[in-house]
Amino acid sequence: MEDQNLRSLFGKAEQTRKELESSYDANSAAYQQNLASAIASYEDSLKLADRISLFSPNETLEDLNSSDLQYVLPFLSPSKPCS
Repeated sequence: MEDQNLRSLFGKAEQTRKELESSYDANSAAYQQNLASAIASYEDSLKLADRISLFSPNETLEDLNSSDLQYVLPFLSPSKPCS
């Protein structure tokens, strides 16, 4: 995770997710490995977004850059309300 930026981490997770959507054998070892990889990439993305303080608790949705909107969904939860 150290040498990757948020865009590349999230892009990797999205690419793997899309590949999984077209897979037919969800019980195969390859599918399970790719699923674990996608989840790990999403988790790394969340950690990095938090570490770089991409979203501040005092920001409103209007304060966000449109290019960062793709990263908002994981932060919209009951424990982290958005103004």
